[in-house]
Amino acid sequence: MSGKPYVTVAFVNRNDGYGGDLEARIEKFIAYYGRYAEQTPGLFEFVICDWNPPADRPRLRDAFAWQRLGNVLHVEVPEDVHARVAGERGRKMLDYIGRNVAIRRGSGEFSLVINQDIFISDSIMRRIKRRALDKRSFFRADRCDFNFERCRDVPVDGFEQAALQNVFQVNRRHSSTDAPISVAADAATLEQSGSVPEPGDWFDEKLGLIRCQQASLRRTTDRVARLLWRCAPPARPRLLGWRADFLRNTYYRHFFLHTNAAGDFLLAPRQAFDRIHGMWETTEIYLHLDSYAVAQLFAAGYEPAIFQQPHRVFHADHDRSARLGFNEGMTWAQHEAKLSDIVRGTASFRVNGPDWGLGNERLPTWRL
Repeated sequence: MSGKPYVTVAFVNRNDGYGGDLEARIEKFIAYYGRYAEQTPGLFEFVICDWNPPADRPRLRDAFAWQRLGNVLHVEVPEDVHARVAGERGRKMLDYIGRNVAIRRGSGEFSLVINQDIFISDSIMRRIKRRALDKRSFFRADRCDFNFERCRDVPVDGFEQAALQNVFQVNRRHSSTDAPISVAADAATLEQSGSVPEPGDWFDEKLGLIRCQQASLRRTTDRVARLLWRCAPPARPRLLGWRADFLRNTYYRHFFLHTNAAGDFLLAPRQAFDRIHGMWETTEIYLHLDSYAVAQLFAAGYEPAIFQQPHRVFHADHDRSARLGFNEGMTWAQHEAKLSDIVRGTASFRVNGPDWGLGNERLPTWRL
């Protein structure tokens, strides 16, 4: 297919039923996004990373009708490469490294990280189709969990409405009120339960976006204060209160970032992922890795932009037993300290080396 796609959709999985009911979810994913691929050729490229494919099952590329998505690139991470990267602690699928594999090998102006159980609302898709996304920002949206079992047989033209009628929870941004970031919601309450602007933010009515200008302003003023602390000792007495707050292990909380379920919808310029060297590649932890990507992008100078309800993404709820039994290598307090280090700039926003996304590996690829 000629021409550069606008958005690379980065996707990773393996054909072993991961997450439960995998086949039905992928088939619905293909049917749902196939409509948009057909309506707007050249808008999307789908890069599918098949991570450590099981020997007794067909490869992902052979198991599903991916051609309905139009421009598709399959990348395989073989068992021997997985074993070398995973070591003793690695799970059978290293989701975030797989996402980086897909991002790195994509050719779109923007990269979009989602999963096979995520269905983006038509309202957001229409905004993407305008090809007018700000390359100085990265984009988030509330994830709305719904009962997939009640919707599995609904045709794609009615699927979004069916998902809406079966929503039971919304996952939203952090706020200055310290309200819970995941709350029960249904079709009647969802729009009032989602993310809202914080004082100093700006609502872009044309795109339905919360522009998090207050967060960007504070990041800038704090960096100026940090320079004054370093270079102008006479100013230090006036900065003592600022300094104490700046060094707190919970410093990152001041910016009300939308880190909740970030791995299910994270849209950013491809050059932004190049700048931060991708999402954190580690086998020591599994939970909260997607939150780091938000902190990294923010620390690298990109402004958060959050689609406000009714613009949302739907998540087909599923079994999470695959996560059980993994011994996390960090406590939540340690996560908060590291996130704060990244946001304040006392640690690099690049947590990987230049070979992120297995950039030094010659992986098997196939383009449809």
